[in-house]
Amino acid sequence: MPFAKKWAAMMGFPLPGEALGGFTVESIEVRDVSGEFGQHGYAVDMVLRGSGGQTALQKALRPLLGTRPVTFSAYGNPYQLWAGKPAVEALGDQRYAVSARGAGVPIALDAILHRFLDALAEDGALADAPEAADRETLISAYLDAYRDTIERDVNRYRGRLRRLTQ
Repeated sequence: MPFAKKWAAMMGFPLPGEALGGFTVESIEVRDVSGEFGQHGYAVDMVLRGSGGQTALQKALRPLLGTRPVTFSAYGNPYQLWAGKPAVEALGDQRYAVSARGAGVPIALDAILHRFLDALAEDGALADAPEAADRETLISAYLDAYRDTIERDVNRYRGRLRRLTQ
């Protein structure tokens, strides 16, 4: 299971001082919590400041909380991540407390990619129509590159977080 910092990085959560739509993040806390139905859970609490009221805030939050990225655990297992509907509380002086829960669920990404390539091959949509063994190699290479990209992105987020707390 990916832990909270990785979930925050993959979801694209901003750090304090950064903008989210027309709002500025004053504080943010992301932590691991117990999930439901075997899921790994996450909780996020943010304080945002900006004009436009709760309608503008909901509009700014929608792209952030609407993503459904895939990441990998430290063991290399793929997980689908998401966040639920946020609760917003007006604090006054154009400040808002936002809290939301999220989850990560293991997925069979390897099998999904196999089915996808098999369907493309059956439809004649692959340029060279690789054999099943070659498709396995393609999927393995793709997953390795994808893991590297995710690791790079998460490390950038962690670096930004470290610089912020120094």
